[in-house]
Amino acid sequence: MGLRKRHTRIAPSPTGYMHLGTARTAYFNWLAARSTGGSFLLRIDDTDGDRSDDKYLDSIYDTLSWLGLDYDNVFKQSDRMDVYRAYLDRLVVAGRVVFNDGAYFVSPDVTDMIPDVWNDHLNRKPVKVSDYDKDVISKLVIWRSDDTPTYHFASCVDDIDLGINTVIRGVDHIANTAKHILIYKMLDVDLPDYYHVGLLTDMQGKKYSKRNGAISVPDLKDMGYGPDAILNFMLRMGWAPKVDDKSTKTIDRDRALDMFWDAGHMRSAPSKVNIDTLGWFNRKYGYGTVEV
Repeated sequence: MGLRKRHTRIAPSPTGYMHLGTARTAYFNWLAARSTGGSFLLRIDDTDGDRSDDKYLDSIYDTLSWLGLDYDNVFKQSDRMDVYRAYLDRLVVAGRVVFNDGAYFVSPDVTDMIPDVWNDHLNRKPVKVSDYDKDVISKLVIWRSDDTPTYHFASCVDDIDLGINTVIRGVDHIANTAKHILIYKMLDVDLPDYYHVGLLTDMQGKKYSKRNGAISVPDLKDMGYGPDAILNFMLRMGWAPKVDDKSTKTIDRDRALDMFWDAGHMRSAPSKVNIDTLGWFNRKYGYGTVEV
């Protein structure tokens, strides 16, 4: 598995400062690509013009640079509308979408392409698609009446067009995967390998979000936490070495590159964000004590 080149991406939206969950997903995808000689792309999901802000875009660039997560290419979805329209035209010509009320929907003729099950490569077991989910997917909108692609269509087109063969994302995207598989099949292209990792939670087990007091990576930087400490902290939330002993108390970025695929494994279980643990890593890496 480690010999296959993994081409991955991270797709933040410039609607807020990068939180730990997005940064962790970026790190896992970066490790998957760099450890196998593949490529790591940055996709800016900026089609929500009302909420997108250049200050958040600049912060995305600054945060990834500060963490040392370099990327091979960067692109904005807002610059790729012609690409999305070209793929829509393919579906129109193939008769795989229908036009109704100004929008394009999945054609009833292709609903047999909706999978009964699909494979999550993290758990190595099939995920069943319920009859209810199939019914929802059969009504999937591909192109909206405001002449813009839906999130699902644009995301799949980007991954297809740019050669992404490995998608590592949170388990909250499991509900989207059957929709994406249908779009891949409608376009007659091979599926990527899907890996869904567990979400981050607070210490009470609630989803780690701004609403629940989550701290952004720029905030952690301003508080005095260092990049190596944050990377190691994120690594251990959703990934573990196969042999976990005193020698793996700390795993820096270079060592994580050597271990990520063959000497460790990602996990689908949720992970609690314990700031005390981050403080321990911060001291271990020589950044000092942070007063919380």
